[in-house]
Amino acid sequence: MIKKSQRKLNIGFSLVMVLFFLLLLQISPRLAWLFVLSLALGFTLQKSRLCFAASFRDPWLVGSTKLTEALIIILLICIPGFAIVYHFSTVCNIPIALNVTPFGIHTFIGGILFGIGMVLAGGCASGTLMRVGEGFAMQMIALVGLIIGAFLGKVSLPYWLQIFHEFPAVFLPNIMGWVPAVITQLLILLLIWQLIRRWQRKRKELT
Repeated sequence: MIKKSQRKLNIGFSLVMVLFFLLLLQISPRLAWLFVLSLALGFTLQKSRLCFAASFRDPWLVGSTKLTEALIIILLICIPGFAIVYHFSTVCNIPIALNVTPFGIHTFIGGILFGIGMVLAGGCASGTLMRVGEGFAMQMIALVGLIIGAFLGKVSLPYWLQIFHEFPAVFLPNIMGWVPAVITQLLILLLIWQLIRRWQRKRKELT
């Protein structure tokens, strides 16, 4: 049961959000609906506990693969979804910018550093924002570091692009074609899904 004080707090917060939405609506309707979208995304993140760091961390630390499976489902939806959107954008002559970045050893090094940072911070960018909203002090510190890191990355981006520009930009549809590329990625994800489920079953049998 929700306590009366908590219920009053929820009602008060909801009223503040409604008033803030009405204020934004007077300034910019687009900004107002983006605010509503951000609230919906935050609510979904908080209730689902979705965190990219936890999806890789939890199977090893606590033995749970729920978030890992959720991440795979997201990719299973997004990969063909993006292909469909790109196809219709081409048919309708709507340009979509594909930012295909160079792929090389720096990708692995950056991934390792990013993964270490996520584990130390206790969450990825979305998980950090979610926990900041819940009032976690540690994630507030992590958010400051995230903002500083993003700013430094943006400022130094031309320098890094100049260093790694000789590495090829790998885009599977250009190599294999759209249909084979989508099918290959879906098959790999389904294989990973099966391996995770089998690993989870064996872990339950041992415990």
